[in-house]
Amino acid sequence: MPGLRDFFRFYPLIITMGLVLLPAHADEEKSPYAKLQAGDVVTVALDQLLPTQAVLSYDWQYARLNRYQNEPKLVYDDLCRANGAKGVKEWSKKSKPTKPDSYTCTGKSGQSEDVLNTVVVGSEDGLLYLTKGHHLLSTFWDMPNGGTSVPVTVKVTHNLIDSGDDFWAEMNQDHELWLYNAKGNEISPDDLPEYLGRKQLKHDKYLSLVQFLNGISYQKPDDAPPFFEYHWAQEIRKHMNVSEYDFNVPDEYAAALAEAATVMVDLNEDTKVAKSGLTAKAMGKLTQADSKALAALIDDENSDFNQAMAYRRALKEKTTPKRLLEKEQAETKEKATKEAAKSKAEQAP
Repeated sequence: MPGLRDFFRFYPLIITMGLVLLPAHADEEKSPYAKLQAGDVVTVALDQLLPTQAVLSYDWQYARLNRYQNEPKLVYDDLCRANGAKGVKEWSKKSKPTKPDSYTCTGKSGQSEDVLNTVVVGSEDGLLYLTKGHHLLSTFWDMPNGGTSVPVTVKVTHNLIDSGDDFWAEMNQDHELWLYNAKGNEISPDDLPEYLGRKQLKHDKYLSLVQFLNGISYQKPDDAPPFFEYHWAQEIRKHMNVSEYDFNVPDEYAAALAEAATVMVDLNEDTKVAKSGLTAKAMGKLTQADSKALAALIDDENSDFNQAMAYRRALKEKTTPKRLLEKEQAETKEKATKEAAKSKAEQAP
């Protein structure tokens, strides 16, 4: 049975700088993207983009999705910015992400090329491999009224259609691939997902921890290497077991963040971080965790952490039977009461 990658070869059209290109009937084995060159800017549907990694930080997504629920305008602001059209200018309750003519951006699509997400063309069949933007574009895929047909503008960095069997090796050499799964184990290119979104890309919990800890246990350098946070996630994985924490319980998630922060700052400055080839110092490790910044992350209702937790709660309530939720809430309350009593007893003279 042919996969999605075979289907993509016959996608009817793309838009590039205002020009509609139709598939060449003379060569039905190649997609209409086959002749794109480095620097070309194209607008395609999300389902035309093939992932080059198998994991996401779900909590990055959850925070964004929760903000979209509370502030629908942000959806269109993100769409405009992702498409290089600055921010949103006009939108309404009738606007839809799948219909660009239902909202207006401040600029024109592709105008700000430096912020566009990127793709590589290859190999042989001329498909588009996404190399930047997996988190945001997966969020567009997963959000209400989003999905496969949301149009996005991307920039081509390389055309490797003639690379043949060397395609994956070249992609790996150029640091355009992250060939690890959610357990931190190496995978092959054949194991990469067929499309974007949480149904295909799995949650790397260590990656979520790292993304929350910027400014707390590390400061991301301006010249950060490709997959910076992913290398940190791999390094932290060596020193702690995230399965000991329930990320649906705020206190446990906070404890996991505290442990991960401690792991990072306790590393020797000369320790090479995973396979980044760089030392912990070069990767922005701080000498000590900023406890005030961590407390602010946990306590601020508008922080990404609490936005993600709110979305997690809503997901759980939506997918868990009421009787189980009530049982869990009662157990949590009982546990908190016992811990408070124990703490009080320990403090007694």
